[in-house]
Amino acid sequence: MAIVFLDLDGTVLDKGKPAEGIIETIALLKKNQHQPIIATGRVPHVFYGIHNTLGISDYIAANGQYIFYQNQVIYKKPIPSDVVERLVNFCMQKELDLVLETADDYVAIQKNTILVDQFSDVYHIEYPRVNPTFHRNQEILAGVFFSDEWVDDARQLFPELQFNKTSAMGYDINLKGDLKADAVRWLIDYLNYPISDVYAIGDGLNDISMLSAVENSIAMGNAHPYLKAVARFVTKDVTDGGIKHALQTFHLID
Repeated sequence: MAIVFLDLDGTVLDKGKPAEGIIETIALLKKNQHQPIIATGRVPHVFYGIHNTLGISDYIAANGQYIFYQNQVIYKKPIPSDVVERLVNFCMQKELDLVLETADDYVAIQKNTILVDQFSDVYHIEYPRVNPTFHRNQEILAGVFFSDEWVDDARQLFPELQFNKTSAMGYDINLKGDLKADAVRWLIDYLNYPISDVYAIGDGLNDISMLSAVENSIAMGNAHPYLKAVARFVTKDVTDGGIKHALQTFHLID
């Protein structure tokens, strides 16, 4: 039995919806006794039940900060509250847009530009409501930062965090670390699973560490060139049955 870690956007989702044929492909994978696990930058709140539609119950969320496996949360690593408070104060002082994410919410601390909603349009998620005190007494797993001008200052002021560009509008905010790869390694160790039977498929920059952490690394045809450079195999585009082609190539499905 293999474990197959699957990114969502641009990998199994096309414009926020399950790619053509992907539900049937995942059903075939499971029929062959292999285990699909989602590994995404999204927090569970903005799954909108997609995982259930796909037939995948286990997932890594928030770029590795949260693991849900066999109907329970087995790992979570929120950003320390004092770091969140400092980040909020910095963005408020500079009048910078900021979104913060918990497992069950997606909220803007402030929205001074159209970037926040444009980011939502790109990923086909909700426009966040605004609540400048939302972060208090919350377990913040991740966030989105919206300033090219101030991102270098933020990186220097918050060495505990990393700010990774995910679109023309925003940067994912996560705890410093190896992103999805940390969670993949943690889960593999937790399951005592052989790395030779682990696969990872993705398309974005936040998938580089995950693909680098496994032997069987697969980049989508529509993936970022940097991801293709570290992948063992490059499959077809998300719009052209890329997941099915990859799984067939590695003989995980017929």
